[in-house]
Amino acid sequence: MESEVKIKSKKDKYKILEKSDDLYNCSRCGTCLAYCPIYKQTLNESFSPRGKMSLLEAINKGRLEYTDKISEKLFTCTTCNLCKGECPSGVKLDEMINVAKSDLIDAGKYPEVLDILKARIKQAYNITFDSNAGRFDWVKPLPESSPEKYVKKKADVVYFVGCVSSFSPRSFGIPRSIVQDLDSAKVDYTLLGEEEWCCGFPLINSGIKDVIGDLAKHNIEAVKSKNAKLLVLSCPSCYHTWKHEYQKYSDEKIDFEILHISQYLLRLIKEGKIKLNSLSGKVTYHDPCDLGRNSGIYEEPREVIKSIPGLDFVDLASNRKLSNCCGGGGNLESVNQALASKIALAKADEIISTGADIVVTSCQQCNRTIDSSLKKKKKETNTKIKVMDLPELVLQSVKGEEI
Repeated sequence: MESEVKIKSKKDKYKILEKSDDLYNCSRCGTCLAYCPIYKQTLNESFSPRGKMSLLEAINKGRLEYTDKISEKLFTCTTCNLCKGECPSGVKLDEMINVAKSDLIDAGKYPEVLDILKARIKQAYNITFDSNAGRFDWVKPLPESSPEKYVKKKADVVYFVGCVSSFSPRSFGIPRSIVQDLDSAKVDYTLLGEEEWCCGFPLINSGIKDVIGDLAKHNIEAVKSKNAKLLVLSCPSCYHTWKHEYQKYSDEKIDFEILHISQYLLRLIKEGKIKLNSLSGKVTYHDPCDLGRNSGIYEEPREVIKSIPGLDFVDLASNRKLSNCCGGGGNLESVNQALASKIALAKADEIISTGADIVVTSCQQCNRTIDSSLKKKKKETNTKIKVMDLPELVLQSVKGEEI
């Protein structure tokens, strides 16, 4: 501990000092401990929201400066924001942690993996370092896979696929289902193809802000070039960035509607453009953090599921704003894979307890994380639960194929 304690010079200035008033709103009541997925798995107070507040207060008072150990604590977070939602004092911990991360970036005390992430996005415009032309590869197995069908010069709707669904084979089923759902509704849509750049969410989430303006400007202009009236996104993090962050970083006006795919599917169902056939099974739904707590979308995915005849819907014990994180958020897997896995296994136990045959998500990251944890649990519980993203479930109903 002594190595961490260094008295700050008065000439030093951290961005977190600008949040001084917010720091003292925390009453240290400990309510956050009952909700924080990190604390529940580690029982380590210094990783808890309350512990992080104490560290930031000490930095504010000049008793500590940022160190590698403090960096580890601040970056060990899923950014699920359960703590913020349940804080009786209304402390905006997420904002303070993000500012502190920016301080750590400036101080050169942050996980090295972030340098790799930033380099990939700046040079390749995606998180994988693959050629950005590869954003179209997931289309190839579809019956009609010509670029002319999916990448048009003009269209009413633009579907923004996102990096993970574009480049991770485990997530290819999501965009494939979406374009087939849109085809069934006769929607005039287009993809951006290689003109789609990473939305920048992983960088914003890590306190790296210097390239977000360029990403925002490019993506907004790419959508506008299609004369689109509507932008649809399947990734909750991309949706949150477009809806709640882009106008902070770019003066480029957004003059088109922005919807998550769950909202758009519900609209198409209500308009009678998507015809749903009966399916059977007991279904539960997991609220992704960036879609639910961080963007306020809870009911649309549930309404879509309940619109499908024959399904028996049951909510998880902790749902909507109290939904437990799956462990896949906040770049935690890059910082502490073992801890992320523990959080995911706890989520799997909650899903299994519902007795559901199917768990539906609205996030490619949650889909992957939950699927992996349920497969691990299968050996000890002998339960087999199918994991599906919402558009995949809708396509099964459109086709009338049993799950």
